[in-house]
Amino acid sequence: MTQVLLTGHSGSFNKGCEALVRSTVDILKRHLRPTRIALLSDDPDSDRRALLPDLQDVTIHAALPPDSARYSVGWFAERIDNRLIRRVRPGLPSYSAWLARAYYQQANVVISIGGDTFSDDYEGPSAYFGELALARRYGAFTAIWAASIGPFRSREAHWAKLLRQVDLITVREDKTLAYLQQLGVVNNVRRVADPAFLLPTQTTGVPQLAGAGQRRLVGLGMSALVAGYGSDPDSYLRAFTEFAQFLLTDPDTDLLLIPHVVTAGNDDRIPCLALAERLGSNPRVQVIDAALNTCQMKQVIAQCSYFIGARTHSTIAALSSQVPTLSIGYSAKAVGINQDVFGHTDYVLAIQDLSTATLREKFSLLSAQRAIIVKRLSSQLSVVKAMSEQNGIYLREALRAKGVLA
Repeated sequence: MTQVLLTGHSGSFNKGCEALVRSTVDILKRHLRPTRIALLSDDPDSDRRALLPDLQDVTIHAALPPDSARYSVGWFAERIDNRLIRRVRPGLPSYSAWLARAYYQQANVVISIGGDTFSDDYEGPSAYFGELALARRYGAFTAIWAASIGPFRSREAHWAKLLRQVDLITVREDKTLAYLQQLGVVNNVRRVADPAFLLPTQTTGVPQLAGAGQRRLVGLGMSALVAGYGSDPDSYLRAFTEFAQFLLTDPDTDLLLIPHVVTAGNDDRIPCLALAERLGSNPRVQVIDAALNTCQMKQVIAQCSYFIGARTHSTIAALSSQVPTLSIGYSAKAVGINQDVFGHTDYVLAIQDLSTATLREKFSLLSAQRAIIVKRLSSQLSVVKAMSEQNGIYLREALRAKGVLA
């Protein structure tokens, strides 16, 4: 009996994280037929809203304890964990993981699906390594799933040692593969593509887009996550405002402003609504409802003539729908995905280089090469999707080699 626990998941308030859960569950069902799939989530309420209508057989648990009152035992434990233990012994199970240990005890396969959580972003990788350490303590097979890993700015040797202890690591771009080889992490690593290339669309509940198929619809995936990545919100918004005004000089162009992450402190609706306000009450500008699930949002993106986005999985939704896409890159992910699909990074714009001029230049390139891009996507997507499916094939092979699966 295969009982799977998915960890490293922040919540479906991020439609990219939701896409990873949905596509991963589909792959697991095809290749493992598990008796049980459970999901540990930092935001279980957002997952219940987004996932339960379609994934009623997935059990959702809270990864984090309820907020502890100031000076309570839990309050002190969290601070000792964060300020001392993770610094002295990074990679040990966290206080939160220990509280959730019953879920690890029930699983014989534990898969970390965070995408790029094994890096120095998002407060570092210690907690995620700790989840896998706890899983091993209870005898589970461990995997890091379709990941972008590193580069680590410190403790490289320590993290490399912990990576070698993982039973299976699947990586979604050559840059990660080369980095792990440099660290000496080789035998447990397999090259794949992001599972979300296999994400289906949903038409039910998707608003009717006026002009779809007749007019030029340009999707703008505005992101709130720009500070700290070589840009600032004011210049970012100014560049997109001037670029949007340029697009709207064409009377046959409409704009769709598409939020992909909605949570406190990281809310894509804020730049989307700010851009819409700067463009005035223009009937040719529509802000898409953030309450749509990730499959519905992919259906919206699939109707675009062009898509420009910073959120990785919004661009995967576009590329997998054969929409010419400009990726606004603030990490290695955009580079790796474009390299896989096109063999180059001509359709990537680094966030540090973003301006009205560079947006117009890159969009002109997309427009001029539209036929070439669509042809390339048409021919290459079958290869990329097969690489996405390899996640399940490699996992099944590794489980059989370990005697976990017959």
